[in-house]
Amino acid sequence: MNNYVQHLGLTAWRRKSALLIASALLSLIIFGLQFSRLTDKPTLKEENGSPQMVADALISNVRFVESNQKSNTAKTVTAELSLDEFANMEQPFVDGNVRKRSGNEALETEQQMGIPYVVLNAERPYIPRKRIVHLDLKGAPPLISFFRKFFPLIRNLGATGILLEYEDMFPYTGILKNITAKNAFTPEQVKEILDLAEKSQLELIPLIQTFGHVEFALKHPEWAKLREVPGSPQALCPSRNSSLDFVKEMVTQIMSMHPHIKYLHIGCDEVFQIGECEVCRLELHETLFLKHVQNVAKLIHEKFPKLRLIIWDDMLRHLSQQSMLDVSLGDIVEPMVWVYAEDIYRFVQPPVWDKYGVVFKTAWAASAFKGAFGETLSVPDSRRHLENNLRWLEVMSQQDKNFKRGFTGLVLTGWQRYDHFAVLCELLPAGIPSLGLSLVATTHGYFNSSLKHKFLSGLTCPQHNSGRNQPFIELELDPYLWDKLARCMFPGSPFFRLTFRLHTMETEVDDFIKSTKQSKGWMTDYNVRHNYSLPLRVDELTGDLPRIYHGTTALVRSAVDAMVDVFDNYTISEWIEQKIYPYIIELEKIQNQSIALKSVNQWSARPLPPLKDLQRLGVSINAN
Repeated sequence: MNNYVQHLGLTAWRRKSALLIASALLSLIIFGLQFSRLTDKPTLKEENGSPQMVADALISNVRFVESNQKSNTAKTVTAELSLDEFANMEQPFVDGNVRKRSGNEALETEQQMGIPYVVLNAERPYIPRKRIVHLDLKGAPPLISFFRKFFPLIRNLGATGILLEYEDMFPYTGILKNITAKNAFTPEQVKEILDLAEKSQLELIPLIQTFGHVEFALKHPEWAKLREVPGSPQALCPSRNSSLDFVKEMVTQIMSMHPHIKYLHIGCDEVFQIGECEVCRLELHETLFLKHVQNVAKLIHEKFPKLRLIIWDDMLRHLSQQSMLDVSLGDIVEPMVWVYAEDIYRFVQPPVWDKYGVVFKTAWAASAFKGAFGETLSVPDSRRHLENNLRWLEVMSQQDKNFKRGFTGLVLTGWQRYDHFAVLCELLPAGIPSLGLSLVATTHGYFNSSLKHKFLSGLTCPQHNSGRNQPFIELELDPYLWDKLARCMFPGSPFFRLTFRLHTMETEVDDFIKSTKQSKGWMTDYNVRHNYSLPLRVDELTGDLPRIYHGTTALVRSAVDAMVDVFDNYTISEWIEQKIYPYIIELEKIQNQSIALKSVNQWSARPLPPLKDLQRLGVSINAN
């Protein structure tokens, strides 16, 4: 017996390598089977009241992200419901049968689409009940004919309403007449906008500024007395009775043309100047802010008791919970929590959400589809805005339970200027692809290749098969969507395509100017000041100038053609002056400098005379 045992032991020892390999293979097979079973039903655990994923490997089927994992597609019930029924669902839901695609198909599509990493629930995605598109009319109003096409487009993509920020575009009358812009809408046009919104079944919510960002009114001498700071028109003084009279008159005129609205947004964001006048400085900023909001709400509710008021939340984030409870803030306004960056919790941290949940019964969220990442941009980064919106879905799904009535909805903001005095940022037609991408995502609770038809058909894009290895969008390589949406025919698409030509022109002219004026040594500012250069080299440097100048001036004509169906002449000329005209002036300046440099055929001996203006900087210009 002992000999037999020894024999077996010796045999096992001789074949230890084979046994080890077999054991390893068996372990891998068992692990693979368990992994497959677990990934079909991701496990959640409750920790401090918030669902947390056990491990990234267990949630690959809910990652609509740029990764090497397979991506499962949620099949929503929107195809079986009318848009109204879908928008009014109290609890968004999807069919429990999740359609799975092969790994090869996933690798050919979602992996290359560049969808930002966001953990979303594929089987039960969070879908905001109201999905509102913000239209900032600030000094650049689209034509009514454009709205006729735009409203049906956003409705088809999933929007349920419009947040309309008039600012100086509303046709104020009487004592407010002078704050109306010269190219503002007429009363008849406002009525037509309301009719068009109603026809597209879009709820309209007006937005008026009642505290900060009142530059459009306080810039005028008639209203300068209401400023918190005499030299700045940014904010109203809350301690003056005449400030409330001004707000009351604005609200009255707005409501006279919007008699059937349920919500009114009263602004109150970014009150940069508060507590600075002689009266206001005697009170705490917190007290001043809450008292003004309370007074504005009171004067509105006295005349319109059923009207629900919304305010931006940024001024509330640092207020104490008790101070808001003391004035019953949750009974008079609803906060709209806005964050346009990707990391939402960085700006609105969990304790702030807890505080809001105690004070308010409901809340709104506000993302962005344009106008958030640069004051002078011409076209938005669709990938960044998509990530912002997807992350809002994640945050809303987590924080919805904090509020008794949950979130009311999500507003996709689209700023036209950063404030009244800023130049134009991305115009509305340039932002439609970004809007379409984020709107489809927030309407379905996720974004992946299963929404290809919805997205492309909504923007009137061709949907031919571009090849097995070519996804319909590539957000990493094409964040502005110039490549993939170049042939779409949505309203304003000619202007969207023009922004690519603008980008190409800017790159070419900037490179030319840098080469001519900085990189090379014959047409620098020093050469020009002293009129001292070699004509042969000047000719070489300016050889491409006629072609570049012609292309730049031709872009002006193209811009007019692309914008004439969207904007009035004021906006067209302003955009061209800001985006193209400076390049034309710089090229003409170089042309004139080259002519002057080449006109010289005799030159003085070195050293050249020192620049006299250097004396004021402490530089001696006298000869040694």
